Order: sequence, then structure tokens, then C-alpha cells
Amino acid sequence: MALFRAVETAERADRRLFDDPLAAAFLTGRLKALAAFARLPAIGRLATYFLDLGWPRTRSSAVVRTRLIDDLVRQAIRSGARQALLLGAGFDSRPYRLEELRGVPLFEVDHPSTQRAKRQRLQTHLGPLPGNVHFAPVDFEKDDLETTLMHAGFDTTVATVAVWEGVVSYLTPAAVDQSFRTLARILSEGSHLIFSYVHQGALDGSVAFREARRWKSSVRSSGEPFIFGFDPAGLADYLRPRGFALVSDVSTAEAAKSYCEPLHRNEPGSELYRIAAAQRAAV
Repeated sequence: MALFRAVETAERADRRLFDDPLAAAFLTGRLKALAAFARLPAIGRLATYFLDLGWPRTRSSAVVRTRLIDDLVRQAIRSGARQALLLGAGFDSRPYRLEELRGVPLFEVDHPSTQRAKRQRLQTHLGPLPGNVHFAPVDFEKDDLETTLMHAGFDTTVATVAVWEGVVSYLTPAAVDQSFRTLARILSEGSHLIFSYVHQGALDGSVAFREARRWKSSVRSSGEPFIFGFDPAGLADYLRPRGFALVSDVSTAEAAKSYCEPLHRNEPGSELYRIAAAQRAAV
């Protein structure tokens, strides 16, 4: 994802979907070299060609999902959210690049080793980190998310925008259920939850997506296969008893049309990868 964001940032200002000046700072080795190649005049645009050849629709879906989630976060802050939560934050740079999040108490949750690597690279690039960002290291196999967040100073009474990007698809059904119920306990009424997921039809073969076989093979070979998906038609019914009301749910293919056609960019996105936004319902 950091590579895709770095390559997108190398696009011309009048074509790019977002600007992520930190993305390249997270990269090493060949990925860093490819991001540097993407910044070269004229020939740098070949970077997108190589990425799309190796991972069809993956880069396209990734950059569109980034822009869509950026906009959903901005909307949540503008509508009253006063705290932010990144679950499985990885190398997400939103706390450092979105103006709306500056000064907002923000909690990054991730595995301790991933978080250490991220903090080291951030400090190398930025120096002292912003005081509004709080790191909550969590090993989901051993640690309790709710307890860890409380110790970090998370306020359960404040309207929050929570981002759960690129995680749900790799969890068991039981873990997904438990996570939603935990979030319902710690997020106050009116809080926003933004999450990405894979169409269940792509996992069980009931719906044909031309990139599905390649995507599933790729993540399986990396040691993190897709495990869980939702049927979009049943998502609202799944969320309701778990304390959330569905607000929006779109594929990255749909979002690509909205964002990229006005820029005269041919970005297909993917019908199998989706972004949902929900709101913590009244108890």
C-alpha cells in the first residue's frame, strides 16, 4: 500500500488523487527503488504499467480506496468527530498528512513490531512526532484491545472516527464478530466506523470477478490468505445487531468512476473490493 501511495504521489498534480509525501519514507529495497523510478520525468509513468501488469487492478483499487477513506475521514471530522482511531494502522500516514486530523487526539493500534518499524521511519523523516498521536501496541493474539486503548487514554465518551482498513478480510468470522462488538462498546453514539472488505462471492466463487483468482493466489502466497468476506446485500443486517447502522457501501470500481473519470484517468478499481461506512447506533 505504501508503494502504491508513493507511485500515486508521483503523478502530476492535476491528475493525482491525493498527496502522500511520507509513503516513500516507509519503503526499503526494490520497493523504494521503484518509487524513485516513478518520480523520473516521462519514463516514470512506466511504474504504473509494471505494477498493473504484475497485480491487475490492485494498484488502481488501492489508490481509489485511499482517496475514498480520506474523504470519509474528513467528512466525519467536519460532522463532529473529535477523536480518531486507526485499527491495524500499518504504514497509514493519515495522521501526518490530513489537515483535519492535526490536533485531534488520534490512536494508532497495531502489532508492536510493525509499530516500532513505523515509528523509527517516521522519526527519521519527521523528527519529533506530533503530540496528538498516541501509539497503542496490540498483539491481537495476546492483548485486549479495549484495555490497551483505555490505558493509552482513549475517551469512550467522545464522538470518534475509526478506520479499519485492509484487516477484515484476513480475520476469522469469530474474530470479525468480536471486533465489531468491542468497537460497539468503546465507540460513543454517533461515532463513525470506516472499513474495507472483500465481496464474499469472490471467496466462495458464487460471483465471478475476473481478478479474483489472481488476487486470492497473491495473498495466499504471501502467507496471509483472504479468509472472510461480506455479501453486500446482507451487510446492513449483519451490522445492526452489533450496534452499527450502515451509511454507505461502494466498490472501488464505483469510486474510481467518481474520482477518475473527471481527471480523464482510466482506473478500473475492482468490483470485489469494497469500502463501507457505518455509524454507532443509539443504544
